[in-house]
Amino acid sequence: MAQRRVALVFLPTYCPKANPIERLFGDTHDKVTRNHTRKQIWRLVEDVKRHLAENGPWPYRLSEIYFTAAVTAAVRSLRTQAKAIA
Repeated sequence: MAQRRVALVFLPTYCPKANPIERLFGDTHDKVTRNHTRKQIWRLVEDVKRHLAENGPWPYRLSEIYFTAAVTAAVRSLRTQAKAIA
């Protein structure tokens, strides 16, 4: 019997509002990089570093969307499907 060389990994659909790093990027973009007037990139980088130092770390948690019955059922279904394939 040939060995499998490909493993299927089921991931949830993309949801930037539920992803903490996307929320961090959005906050930084809104407050620092959007419509900036810096002429040199290193100055903009310093602005971002200052923003993160003054305002972080954020107390981000998983969005409530992950704790709904529909999402929980979908995750269980995906796990069952993955086990059936394996």
